[in-house]
Amino acid sequence: MRIVYLSWPAGEISGGIKAAFQHVALLREAGFDALVATEDGRRPGWFETAAPVAPLDTLQPGDVLVFPENNPRLFERFAGSPHRKLVFCQNQHYAWQGLAGRASFAQWGVSALLCPSVTVVQFCRRRFPELPAHHTPFHVDERVFLPTPKSLQIACIPRKRALEMGAIHDLFRALCPEHAGIGWHVLQGASEAKVAEVLGRSAVYLGLARLEAHGMTTLEAMASGCLVAGFTGSAGGSDSATAANGFWAGEDDVLGCADQLVRAVRLAGQGGTEYEAMVAAGRETAWAYRREEAARRLVGFWRAWLRAALV
Repeated sequence: MRIVYLSWPAGEISGGIKAAFQHVALLREAGFDALVATEDGRRPGWFETAAPVAPLDTLQPGDVLVFPENNPRLFERFAGSPHRKLVFCQNQHYAWQGLAGRASFAQWGVSALLCPSVTVVQFCRRRFPELPAHHTPFHVDERVFLPTPKSLQIACIPRKRALEMGAIHDLFRALCPEHAGIGWHVLQGASEAKVAEVLGRSAVYLGLARLEAHGMTTLEAMASGCLVAGFTGSAGGSDSATAANGFWAGEDDVLGCADQLVRAVRLAGQGGTEYEAMVAAGRETAWAYRREEAARRLVGFWRAWLRAALV
């Protein structure tokens, strides 16, 4: 059986698309016949990957299809097909989009759910109790995201919080006049290589996540040795945010976020043991999401699922 992860166009910059490609690359390294399929079959231009890509119209009847949770057109396209079907539910807040009014993914013929975080597993077990939900995380590539000599500057990606970023920037300048001229590096639309380069040399990362399953870029910043401040992206808690590894603000608390950013920049500016301990805690957190651990969970799931499917 081929394992085919269906995807939105790979040219779009999205952590969910990158995670699907990560899964396929890890599966192929483990000897599985796996690929990504998109409407146009084009490769991503914004990150490097060994995962092959094929057009949707080249799929075979025996393929196992893994759907994104938020693309009803793909579910409709394969609604009457004989394929075995799973969902990679990368963001629980978008699951309703793929359902397109149905009560469950099971009504699309789906038999199991893959989840990138424990938070999503818990959501799916509550929302879709009839479907097994499995923890198959993305990974932070420690070969790409690593510290380099640091500058006292702030990196951020404001895609989901552009308004908040403007307000936080203004508040930061007012609340922290001694660092009002600090450099801000906005990585909107940047390639993975550019993101890694800027995170590697940035002392502070401002997390602007919103309604996330799990903040991939925040973990990449931790792996890169950034001191992290900002939003976790989830009002219901996070798999990885703790008081030891970052300065976290409550969801939508813009003033509180600015205060936390001030704390982070001041600590990074002065250095010392407290700064070093927090950076180390962040890197330890990111290490839990290394390639080897993600591969262990993912390969273990697929071996068990395929054995059961072939019985």
